[in-house]
Order: sequence, then C-alpha cells, then structure tokens
Amino acid sequence: MLQQVLPLSGVAAFAGSRHGSPWPAAPVVALVLASGGQVRVGDQRGVDWAVRLACPSAVVVEASRFPGPPAARLHQRTRAVVLGHAGLGLPPASCLLVFPPSGGAPALGPGSSLALSLARGAGLPVWVAGEPSPGPGWLPLSLAGVPGWVLLPVQNKLF
Repeated sequence: MLQQVLPLSGVAAFAGSRHGSPWPAAPVVALVLASGGQVRVGDQRGVDWAVRLACPSAVVVEASRFPGPPAARLHQRTRAVVLGHAGLGLPPASCLLVFPPSGGAPALGPGSSLALSLARGAGLPVWVAGEPSPGPGWLPLSLAGVPGWVLLPVQNKLF
C-alpha cells in the first residue's frame, strides 16, 4: 500500500527547515533506502544536514552550482532537488518528503514552501512530517514511525 501512495523506490526529494525539525529524518531516510530509493537533498544546515548524515550516498544539490545572487541560487537549487535538472543529469523526483520546524507545516520557511509548491504543481505526492494536518485534503500517514500527512496528486481521468 505504501509504495502505491508514495513511490519511495524512485528519487525521494527531501526538504525542511534550516533550523532542524522536531521529527527525525533518519528513520524516513532508512525507509527510502530500504525501498530501493535514492535520496536527493539540498546543501543547507538543519534538515538537509540531518538527511546527509543519515545517507552519505545522498545526491546533494549545491546552490553554488547556479548563477545569480544567493536567493536566486537557493531557488534554483530547490527547483533542481524537486523537479530535477537536465544539465546536472538529475531526473525529476518521484515524491517530496518535508520536515517542518516546530509548529508544523504552517511554519514552513520560504525554501520548504517553494519545494511544496513545485511538487504540487508537478503532480508529485508529498508527505509532511508532524502534527497538525497541513490542511484540507491531507491524509494521515506515518513513515517509519514518524507521524505525518500525505497529499496525493489529483488524478484526472477521462471517461
């Protein structure tokens, strides 16, 4: 059932607070790896660092690889983590896993909010750790004992 909801055997993009998260990333990283998946993450402190510690083989997308001022580099980095980047040989992610700071999803910073927006726009399933629910349409789903919520893409079917 879990593989049908979240394709963890593909490329799992991770995002989260630079200040860390009260929900542990390591068990979810281990679940992705046990599912045969690949971990992709950014190069910042906090959640990015925790994911890299849990998975030394993670594909780390560095903001310094992109041109422009710091904010533009971070934007492009987040975009590459979620949507991939042909020039860097990165395919799109199969899902996004988000670890918010204390306060849950309403307290997401600009990078995590951008990752969430990009994933939703691309029709990717998204999982957000913690409580409370991020909003309408989210379903409860624990991953590796970490409580969270999943938002599945809307499937347009032609009849």
